[in-house]
Amino acid sequence: MINYNGKNIIITGASGGMGRILCDRLAEMGAKLSICSNDEAVLDFAKELSSKTKVFAKTFDIADEAAVKEFFEEAYKENGEFYALANLAGLSIPGQIPETEEGAYDLMMDVNVKGTFLCCKYFAHNAAEPSIIVNIGSMAARNANGNAPLYCTAKAAVNMLSRGLLLQVGSKKIRVTTVNPGGADTPFWGTRAVDRTKLLQAEDVVDIIMFVLTSNPNVQIHDIYFESAVRF
Repeated sequence: MINYNGKNIIITGASGGMGRILCDRLAEMGAKLSICSNDEAVLDFAKELSSKTKVFAKTFDIADEAAVKEFFEEAYKENGEFYALANLAGLSIPGQIPETEEGAYDLMMDVNVKGTFLCCKYFAHNAAEPSIIVNIGSMAARNANGNAPLYCTAKAAVNMLSRGLLLQVGSKKIRVTTVNPGGADTPFWGTRAVDRTKLLQAEDVVDIIMFVLTSNPNVQIHDIYFESAVRF
């Protein structure tokens, strides 16, 4: 198990349900946290975390390259070289393709794919050896969903981005894993009608993320697909 005490970990989408749980667990391990979100609530959350560990937090648009670059540069100055990146930022916009606006497509790809790409790019600039990137995909990456085909497309792209990135940075001892959960009971769903009794809990997904983050550096976990056993 990797000891993250005093080591800098980057977490995007840190103000969400999974992000908060992950940050709390890593803070308890003594990790230094560099966290971000497009929600200013992340700044108040950072104040809470600061009683446990050193935290650098910022709000910005994950698809804005200049903002992402600035965040990673500041995170490096504040907390040192990067040992792990958890790309949790993401969103889903359901809808029928014939009625979907182009802007919805652009937003889905910008947040889920471009945002992941940009964060991986700038993480690699100051990554420690060894280090690890965990990208969040979805079971939707391989199971077509008639209610959210654009989300399926975006998460499939995240999986292929991860695989290609590994081929480029693996020799630098940077591991890359895509964690692909089924539906989880988080604010992600908004007001959509969902049978939450058949969903994973946010803690379940964080358990898997922590398993990957703390795995032996000699082991490359390519991707993990999992869902709630309750749905069967």
